[in-house]
Amino acid sequence: MGRAGLAAAAIVAATMGWAGAASAAPGLANQVYSPYVKNGVTEVEVRGGRLTGGDENGDSAAVVELEHGFSDRLSLAVLGEFEDEPGDGRKLDSIAVEGVAYLGQLPGTGVDVGAYLEYEQRIHNESGKLEGKILLARQFGPVHGLLNLIAEQALTDRPGEGATEFGYAAQGTLDAGRHVQVGLQAFGDLGTNRAFGGRQAHFLGPMARWEGRPAWAKGELEFEAAYLLPVGEARHATDGQVRFALEWEKRF
Repeated sequence: MGRAGLAAAAIVAATMGWAGAASAAPGLANQVYSPYVKNGVTEVEVRGGRLTGGDENGDSAAVVELEHGFSDRLSLAVLGEFEDEPGDGRKLDSIAVEGVAYLGQLPGTGVDVGAYLEYEQRIHNESGKLEGKILLARQFGPVHGLLNLIAEQALTDRPGEGATEFGYAAQGTLDAGRHVQVGLQAFGDLGTNRAFGGRQAHFLGPMARWEGRPAWAKGELEFEAAYLLPVGEARHATDGQVRFALEWEKRF
């Protein structure tokens, strides 16, 4: 096994070690998606997050994802999410397939638009779910802006579990160096089709990203880290969340 293979194995091991009890907190192992697709590029990514302080201290989630761009407009991915519920041990909790499609630019606005669709199947006697996102991107001077509008539907007929849940993810970054970006990230809930709006849980805070092409990696590496503070209802459960993402990509 070469250096790249050893690095990949270490990344997956670290991800499984990070995964703790799953939480409904916005953010954690989620990401802010771009509407753009890289044709012919394969990406392997691990990402996760952990809540710090409060009643939910230590709750965390981690995802391993494999994605490939099949054209300039479509990429497909498979992923798995890990959990470690109290007394139940660490386990693979769900698997999913997802697709991102670039739709084009809204005339006269400079806003690029994409669509995201995911089917997730939980493994341990739970229902599957569908998740859709509208992916928006725009350049504001030196700032790269992203906004995801999210809808999630559990595929269940259990009482009280069938509501459509809405949320968002947003990010603004600017170049701080040749290979470095800094900015802000935000994740939050917007309510459901039964009770939209009102006081919800949100997280907001600084992030930084580095990307480069070390010779041993045989491709491009990208590392991202963030610390988000709770806003609204999230303040009752935790003091914040630490997030990370590590990605390797290569054009084949």
